[in-house]
Amino acid sequence: MMAEEFTTVRAARAAQADRAVGALERRLDGEHLPSRPGWACRTCEQDWPCDPARVRLAEAYGADRIGLSMYVGSLLFVVTAELPAVAPTELYERFVLWTR
Repeated sequence: MMAEEFTTVRAARAAQADRAVGALERRLDGEHLPSRPGWACRTCEQDWPCDPARVRLAEAYGADRIGLSMYVGSLLFVVTAELPAVAPTELYERFVLWTR
């Protein structure tokens, strides 16, 4: 992959991740939102996604578990950049594994 292509792909992924984070307010009805860059819940101060946020996200996606997994995967792209000290496997378990 050429450097220019890599930059374009990376920029596209970053834009997609920004849209995913921006959609949280609407998807969670303004409650149990993450406080960034630490990714703790603003409401209950647990690691985000906290249980209430997971329930709301699951309700928002209904039977579309693949869509939910893709959505939280987009969030994972952001959180890995904002929490570089946390192991990627731990972040995967926290953000994606619960959707299965």
